[in-house]
Amino acid sequence: MIMNFLKVLTRKNEFVSAAMCASLVILLTIRGEVFWTTGNMNSLQASIAPTAIMAFGMMTLLICGFFDLSIGSTMLLAGILSGRIALTGAPSYVIIPLVLLAGLAVGCLNGFLVSVLKINALIATIGTQYIGYGLAMTQISTVRVLGKFSEDFLILGEGRFLGMYYMTWIMLILLVAFSYFFKYTSTGRQLFFVGGNREASRLMGFNDVRIIFSAYAVTGFLASLAGILAVARIQSPSQHMGGNVHMTCIIACVVGGGSFSGGKGSAIGALLGVAFMSLLTNMFNLLEMRTHLQNIIVGLILVTVIVMDGYLNLKKLREIGRA
Repeated sequence: MIMNFLKVLTRKNEFVSAAMCASLVILLTIRGEVFWTTGNMNSLQASIAPTAIMAFGMMTLLICGFFDLSIGSTMLLAGILSGRIALTGAPSYVIIPLVLLAGLAVGCLNGFLVSVLKINALIATIGTQYIGYGLAMTQISTVRVLGKFSEDFLILGEGRFLGMYYMTWIMLILLVAFSYFFKYTSTGRQLFFVGGNREASRLMGFNDVRIIFSAYAVTGFLASLAGILAVARIQSPSQHMGGNVHMTCIIACVVGGGSFSGGKGSAIGALLGVAFMSLLTNMFNLLEMRTHLQNIIVGLILVTVIVMDGYLNLKKLREIGRA
């Protein structure tokens, strides 16, 4: 009975992700003397929270069988747009809604291209990635050195409650919201039907175009929220903000139980995957690992999760074929 329980438990991707995170924590506790210091814990929070917020959107897309490579440029554009509006003297209650609307607009554009015009998600989101990055670079020189953010804006990045940053609390609230959405709402369950078998979901009467469009819109909105929180933390937009975050989120979501074939995933899995990637980066920094070794390890992880995802999907198809 105990062996059966352990067998079922280890099939849960969240359990595997949590075990991987725990292994890294143990390793860093043994090898890294500064791992549990306040400064390092703050750094981990600032790394995990914005990335996890974007990963919730990426997991939503993966569940319905799609992905978004433009979230990094949307995050960057949101950060620079925050600074550009702040230069006009606008208060935070004006800056934040405008920037969130801009991110929502990018998400809606992606959703329109993929769900309505039926453009391949890879091509569509690479296109919007370049557009977003180009727009951001046209404004970066005007906000490179910025001291115009108000205190009520900066508190989003620096403020704390019970020892945790406000951005961490925002992330936890979104974790609960997305977990509830995926499990207990009809729209959330429809995501899994669309990702599992799009044709069958249409026959069941689900509006797959609306679902996919909405998933992209939410992802753009969350990327802009992450951009706001990141720039509130560093207090000045940087052209490096959002770099390769799309790959980090994709790897994190697959490590946390998502799949490129769609039909599975969870919010807690996305968070655990991001935590694993952040702990891995933290290990690189604390152990002063060379950059080329870091690239090799991340590349190996990416190849491994893709191979495992492909193997599990092939195994599932074979089982369906035998039935």
